[in-house]
Amino acid sequence: MRNTLKFAVLVLALTTTPVVVGQITSSRVLSSGKSNLATLEEQLINRLKATRDDQRAYVKHVVALTKNGKLDRKLVVAVERYALRRNSKYPFPFFERALKYEAAKRRVQLPSIRNFASTRPSGPPVGNVSP
Repeated sequence: MRNTLKFAVLVLALTTTPVVVGQITSSRVLSSGKSNLATLEEQLINRLKATRDDQRAYVKHVVALTKNGKLDRKLVVAVERYALRRNSKYPFPFFERALKYEAAKRRVQLPSIRNFASTRPSGPPVGNVSP
């Protein structure tokens, strides 16, 4: 009896707890004339969980290629969905590899994400620095 009561309380607690959903990109201030739908860049950053600067720069490059007509938007969205199916917790590496493969089949060269890494030092300068 006591175990079933504990189980019932646990089930009740789990079902009434709200689900927390986060958004990586900042909210946009939208005027009344603009659509409130997410842009391709916002969708990719949020759904692929692109949190680092190099990942965001890579997504911006992919979006620019899509706007220039070198990559098809449907292809980018399909690869995004594929990456989410492969690993929903950390889909970005799957997206990068699959999109590079598909782009190469279409004769579009995509650089590696390492090319988007920042070369700026992350900390204070080391050594003797004279004023």
